[in-house]
Amino acid sequence: MAGDWRVSWSHQLEGKVGAIATLNEGVIIATGGIVRLLNDLGDFIWKRTFQFDVYRLVSDGTSVAVLSGPGFHLLDIRTGNPLGEGRSVGGGFRDCLPRPGGGWLLADRGDHIHMFNREGRGISRLRPGRIRKLIGWLDREHLVAINDDGHLICLRLFGENSQRIIEDRRWSWASRLTNGRLLVQSVDGAIHEGVPNPFGWDSLEQLIETGVDPLEAAMTGDGWWMLTMDGVLDRIPPTEGESWPAGVHISSNNSDIITTATRDGLIRWWESPKLISKRDLFLRKLVTEERQRVDWEQRQVIFEAARDAEENGLLTRAIELYNTLGRHEDVRRILAIKEAG
Repeated sequence: MAGDWRVSWSHQLEGKVGAIATLNEGVIIATGGIVRLLNDLGDFIWKRTFQFDVYRLVSDGTSVAVLSGPGFHLLDIRTGNPLGEGRSVGGGFRDCLPRPGGGWLLADRGDHIHMFNREGRGISRLRPGRIRKLIGWLDREHLVAINDDGHLICLRLFGENSQRIIEDRRWSWASRLTNGRLLVQSVDGAIHEGVPNPFGWDSLEQLIETGVDPLEAAMTGDGWWMLTMDGVLDRIPPTEGESWPAGVHISSNNSDIITTATRDGLIRWWESPKLISKRDLFLRKLVTEERQRVDWEQRQVIFEAARDAEENGLLTRAIELYNTLGRHEDVRRILAIKEAG
């Protein structure tokens, strides 16, 4: 990738990739009904199998929500063990988001959204109408979503639940809300970046005029990356030479890691220039420490050999060995012994 982003490792998995979720320490991948965790070196950590194909993975940092068939399941990220018994609705769920402070919110394929606590136990069910996508949280009580008509709406999930359309304009696509920002595509094809509030926009800037068909987008420390319908990964706004084949899924840790996946199972783990530099510095430090350790062990062996030579009367050999160690006081001491006869 441009800007010296680099693929650190890749894996070819069997089966069609249905979803990925990138963590700081690895990536969770669903192929068919199998969910796997790979660490940041590409090693397999655990595997969990579900009855139905998995089509969505969402992490809150400690657990991962799995949408599979009609069900919603939670897994412990460290072990892959289930948390709770899972929940299901007729027709299944469309989307899922972790809630700030703990808990989960899910939109079903009808006109309801469902609130769960952090253990996956149901709290309440609301009926805001059909939701196309859950966009993100302005705070713990205010959620932005895009409805079936393409309007951005703000749902107030506190006290008497309410909702309002943020503006009359319709959008054909929207990314997740990340660090208060999101990408949206107008019906004429233009891509904008905006900062929404419950009543409108704090800012809204057009980045691309037309000609892009977005599939997914991910935020990193150096800006947005968008995966298009033709499987190409582009920096947003576009820059010459910053376009790479990637696949059909993209996910990031919102900072310095991107994971992409092709439909037929090729997983790529990309690292930012800053992370690459940090990793290289860490490796150089390990090499230096190892060299110092080996050097100390070698010096210890030479010192013991010099002492043995001195005790056995091999003074010339002892002088050579002490010289190798730079122990000049010992050299002078033995020379004095030799002169004394």
